[in-house]
Amino acid sequence: MEIAEEQKDAPGKDWAKKISQGDKHAFEELFFTYFVDLCSYALQITNSNQRAKDIVQEVFYKLWRRREQWSIHTSVKAYLFRAVRNEALNYLNKKEHRQQIREQFSIGNDDRMARQSTRGDETDSELIGAVWDVVADMPQRRQSVFVLHRKHGLSYKEIAQVLDITRKTVENHMGLALDDIRQSIDI
Repeated sequence: MEIAEEQKDAPGKDWAKKISQGDKHAFEELFFTYFVDLCSYALQITNSNQRAKDIVQEVFYKLWRRREQWSIHTSVKAYLFRAVRNEALNYLNKKEHRQQIREQFSIGNDDRMARQSTRGDETDSELIGAVWDVVADMPQRRQSVFVLHRKHGLSYKEIAQVLDITRKTVENHMGLALDDIRQSIDI
C-alpha cells in the first residue's frame, strides 16, 4: 500500500523538488493541475467564487515566494489542500473579527445608532458612545493604538509596524487604554 501511495505522488515530489530549485514550468504545471479543485474546495469554505480564487492564488503566491524552503512531508496535493483550508479559515476569522469591530465601535454611524434605538438597545449605543468619548480624551499614542486595534482590526504586531514602536509598547498602551475605559465607565 505504501509503495502505491509513493508512486502515486511521485510527480508531486518531483514538482516540489523542481519548484524549490526555481523551475517556473513545474510551478505552472502544479498550478494548472490543482487550481480548479482547490478553488472548488475554497468555495465550499468561503461561499464566494472570487474570494476562493483569491485564496488559491495567495497560496500559490506564498508557495513561490518561499519555494527555496518548501519541503513536503506528505503528498503535494494534501499540502495544497491544507494550505488552502488554512488560508480560507484565516480569511474568515479576519472578516468576522473586523465585522465585529465595525459593529461594536462604529463612530458617527447614525444609521446604526438609529436601528439600535428602535430595537430598544439604547444602553448599548450609550455605552459605545461613552467608550469613544473616553478614547477621544486619551493621549494621542494610546488613542492611536486603541483605534487601530479595535476599529481597524490590526494586530499588535501590525500596529507596532505602523507606529514604529515595539510590540510590547503596543501591549502597554492597549492595557492603559482599557484601564482608562474601565475607570471611566462602570463595566
